[in-house]
Amino acid sequence: MSSEQDNVRQLAELKSYLEARMAELERELQFLRILTELVDRELVGKSFRKAEAVQQRAAEEATLRKIRGKAGQLLATMALTGTEARIIFNPEIRVLRDDRPFNSFLLRKVLDQMVEADLQRVDEGRLDPGYAMNYEVVYDDDHAREIIVRNYRDEARLREIVNAVKWTLETLAASR
Repeated sequence: MSSEQDNVRQLAELKSYLEARMAELERELQFLRILTELVDRELVGKSFRKAEAVQQRAAEEATLRKIRGKAGQLLATMALTGTEARIIFNPEIRVLRDDRPFNSFLLRKVLDQMVEADLQRVDEGRLDPGYAMNYEVVYDDDHAREIIVRNYRDEARLREIVNAVKWTLETLAASR
């Protein structure tokens, strides 16, 4: 009788694992659908060429990276193309325009300081104005959906940005 109880317990654990994994995959699929919708909007807005040609070129040029938290949860997806990094937040993590870690830390303390440092280099003649870092936050009402960082210039700076995004999104996810 004991081995049958062990078998039932193992099956129950397996079912619990499968249900949790299916929920995780459903969340990721929802996130991928949102990303596809964003890409479709960009394609419509920027190109009159056939979508297949644009998709092929984008696939050749873009590198996608997943940004995960310490526990492995998907925080954001980053698309790197040339000198631009698009960081698209996981829609399950609500990022509001005025959230303290988002606005005061990520935007003001990290990104704005990088932009200021580049503008100072431009003023001093040490950096061409076309290479100065800038960024744009894409909002849907008060919800931040993504950040587009242009001219981050080197991998160390990109790592610093990614680490700041990770900390911000983990902090927001834990507070909700």
